[in-house]
Amino acid sequence: MNELIYVTGHRHPDSDSICAAITYTDLLKRCGQEAVACRQGPLNEETKFILKRFHQENPLLLTDARTMISDIDIDPPMKIRKDETVHHAWHEMLRTQNRSLFVVDENDKLVGICTTSNLSYVRLQPDGDLDSLIATAKLEDMAHTINGEVRFEPEHFHSNGHINIITVEHLQDDRYPLKNGIVMMTTGEQKQKDAIDQGAACLIITCGEHLSETMLEYAKAHNCAVIESKIDTMHAARIISESYTVEHIMTKEPMFFRENEYINDVAARMQKNRVRSYPVLNDKDEIVGAISRYHTLNHNRRKFVLVDHSAMNQTISHVDEAEIIAIIDHHHIGGIQTDRPIMYRNVKCGCTCTIISTLYQENGLLPDADMSGLLLSAILSDTLNFKSLTTTESDRVAAAWLAKRAGIEDIDAYAREMLGASVSLRDSSMHDILNRDLKSYEVGNYRFAIGQTNYSRMEEVQKILPEFKETLKAEQEKLKLDLLVMLFTDVMGDGSLFVFYGPLSNVIHDMIETTFDDHSGFDSKIISRKQQMMPKLSALIKTI
Repeated sequence: MNELIYVTGHRHPDSDSICAAITYTDLLKRCGQEAVACRQGPLNEETKFILKRFHQENPLLLTDARTMISDIDIDPPMKIRKDETVHHAWHEMLRTQNRSLFVVDENDKLVGICTTSNLSYVRLQPDGDLDSLIATAKLEDMAHTINGEVRFEPEHFHSNGHINIITVEHLQDDRYPLKNGIVMMTTGEQKQKDAIDQGAACLIITCGEHLSETMLEYAKAHNCAVIESKIDTMHAARIISESYTVEHIMTKEPMFFRENEYINDVAARMQKNRVRSYPVLNDKDEIVGAISRYHTLNHNRRKFVLVDHSAMNQTISHVDEAEIIAIIDHHHIGGIQTDRPIMYRNVKCGCTCTIISTLYQENGLLPDADMSGLLLSAILSDTLNFKSLTTTESDRVAAAWLAKRAGIEDIDAYAREMLGASVSLRDSSMHDILNRDLKSYEVGNYRFAIGQTNYSRMEEVQKILPEFKETLKAEQEKLKLDLLVMLFTDVMGDGSLFVFYGPLSNVIHDMIETTFDDHSGFDSKIISRKQQMMPKLSALIKTI
C-alpha cells in the first residue's frame, strides 16, 4: 500500500505554512519516510521570494484529502486485442484466473470489455446466431483454434458459418445443406469430393489425416478452402465455434475509471454495474490497471501531517476521510479530531517553523543551508521581524542559530528585503488581496472572518481603498458574515489599517485607536491577528 505522507498547511498559505510543510517533509525524508510537501492555494509574493532565494520548487497543490485510485495498489490490467479469438479469450481467463479482459485496438486503446458473461451468453444463442458469428471468422483463426494448418485459402474466402460433421460414406444432396458451409470429416475421397461438389466453402480434415494431392487440386479448382488438424473430429467441432473474434461479443463503451478519481466516487459508480473488474486509465488514455469492489473496500487512507493549523475550517477538504498522523502548530487548539493517538506538538511561540527547527535537533539532525533559510524566513515573517507580540525568546534563539546555518549575516537587512517582497498591492485583484490570508472564526452565535496582508507604503493602500471597500462589502453580504475585517499591516510592525463591514462593525470602532469613517480606521499597536486582535474582539463580542 502507498505509505506516502502528505504535509500541508492551511487553506490560505502564508510563508510559515509553506516553509513548515517543506522543512518538515525534508525532516521526514531524512528519517527514512516517504513524504511530499503540499499547499492548498496560491503562494503570496513573499513566499515566492523565499522559495526562489533558497532554491525550492512550489509544493504540490492539493485541496482534497480523499484517497484516489492512484494512491492504492490495484491489479495489473489483463488485455486482449480485439482481433483475438474467443477461444484465446477463454484460455487467457483460465491462465490468469481473471473474469474480465480489457479489449484493446491496434493502438492499445480500450474499446471494450470481454467477461465470462459475454463468452457464456453466446453459447446460449440459437444456432442461426452462432452461425452468423462463425461466418465472421478468418480461415487462419479457424485453423489456429483447432490446432490445424491451412492447406489452401481462396483469394476471397467466405462461409455462412454453418458447420457440418460428416460421418457417412456417401452424401446425398438433399440431406446435408453444405453449400457455403464448413464441412468437417476424416478420410474418404468420395465424400470429400461430394462435399466440394455441393459447394462447401471449407473442408476440414481431422484426426491427423491428410487430403490427397489429387483431392487438394480438386478443392483448389472449386475454391474450397482446406484445413488439416491433428485433433479428433468431436474436439474440433466443439472448439471451432470459438474461432470468431472477441470484438463481436464484447461489451462496447465499457465503464472505466481515471486514476485521479476518488475511491468513494468509484465505489458509488460501481454499484450501478455488475462487472467484476474495471479498467483504470491515465490522462493519456492508457490502461494502467484494473480495479474491483474489493479495492474500494480494502485500502489505506491518505496520511497527512497538518502544520500551522488545527482548525477544521482551515484544513484541507474531506480531512475526515484521511488519516492524520501528526499536527505541528503554534495556534489555539482547533476542532480537528482523530480516532487514535498521534504526534501532536503545540507550542506557544511566534512561528511553526520555530518548533520544526527544534524537531530537527530532537532527531539528531541539522537542517542544511536552504532548509535553515526557509525556517528563518518563516520566523521573520510570522513575527514581523520580532515586533509581533507573539514573539518569544525561543523564536529569537532559533532565528540566530538558523541565520548562521543559512549564511545570513544581517537578519534585519534580510527581513526588510523579504517582507518588502510581499507588499505589492497594485498588481493584485481586490479579491486576491482579501483572500491572501483570510481566516474564519465563530464566537457564540456570531460568524466572522479576518484577513491580513502587509504593506510598505501607505500610499499604495490609500490608492486601492475605495475599490477594496466595495469588494469587502460585497463579500461580507455574500457570505452572510456578522463581521468581515481586513488588516493592512506595516511590514516593519508599525501598526495596522483596518477595513470592516457587517452588523458588528461597531465592535471594531470600540476596539481600535482611530476611526476614519464607518468602515475604516487605524491602530498603531495591533499587528497580530492572533495575539492582539482576536483576544480583544472575542471579549467584546461575548459582551453583546
